[in-house]
Amino acid sequence: MADAPVAVVVPVKGGPLAKTRLGLELGSRRDLADAFARDTVAAVRAGLPDSPVVVVTSDPAAAGWAREAGCVVVDDPGAGLDAAVAAGVAQAGRDGAAFACVLLGDHPALRPTEIAAVVSESRRQAPAFVPDADGHGTACLLVAIGPDAPVTRFGTGSAVAHAALGYAVLEPDAPGLRTDVDDAGSLADALGLGVGRWTRSALARASLPGVQATIHRSPDDGPGSALLDDGVEVAVPLSALAGSGLLHLRVGQRVSVELDATGLVATRVWVVGIGDGESIR
Repeated sequence: MADAPVAVVVPVKGGPLAKTRLGLELGSRRDLADAFARDTVAAVRAGLPDSPVVVVTSDPAAAGWAREAGCVVVDDPGAGLDAAVAAGVAQAGRDGAAFACVLLGDHPALRPTEIAAVVSESRRQAPAFVPDADGHGTACLLVAIGPDAPVTRFGTGSAVAHAALGYAVLEPDAPGLRTDVDDAGSLADALGLGVGRWTRSALARASLPGVQATIHRSPDDGPGSALLDDGVEVAVPLSALAGSGLLHLRVGQRVSVELDATGLVATRVWVVGIGDGESIR
């Protein structure tokens, strides 16, 4: 069974509700979510050239590029992620696969060698799963395909849930695989590892809006930082104040900030009504 055919099932949410935690405007968010999925699939295709890839989605754009990439496309039944996984695994079984590796479409730093090594190892221990970088979620899992749909528990706390279901826990040295992007912090982690070409292109087009923050450490007194309203701490270099009209930032001061592509460094800091181009209405 070690050489039995393995299909990779990639659920892709797509649409206006994809990656809402990135905190970007709708167009940029949809563009990035699509790019994450395309880079994920590209890495799988390169690392496992003999494995069929089943993309489960209800998004027409994702279905279009997936077919162009040589994937089998299955309609998302619309009953949640576990139902999407079951639909993809069922299609993989009908197409002759003995195992299915389930990998969500949000791993833009995935390396082909990582997915190839993990599939080789995990199918010897199936059912098995790889926790994500923080240990709470599931980066991927592998199941033997049988007459019944696999029991999966994707979502909050899925690592504990899959372990409780009897999945073997694998912890490979595969940082790209274990970095799934849901928010600015995990996007920064992925960028630190190096992302694929689709994500790089989407980031170059992304509109990164100003958000509200509170000064945590003043850049006048050394490395500055601010806390976004969701609690994320971002760096505030002195260069971000250029043109702001601000002579001093005090701890606790409310400001607007624009962030770089990582979402963790302020590139512009201002107070509405103060500085170049600002007016109070």
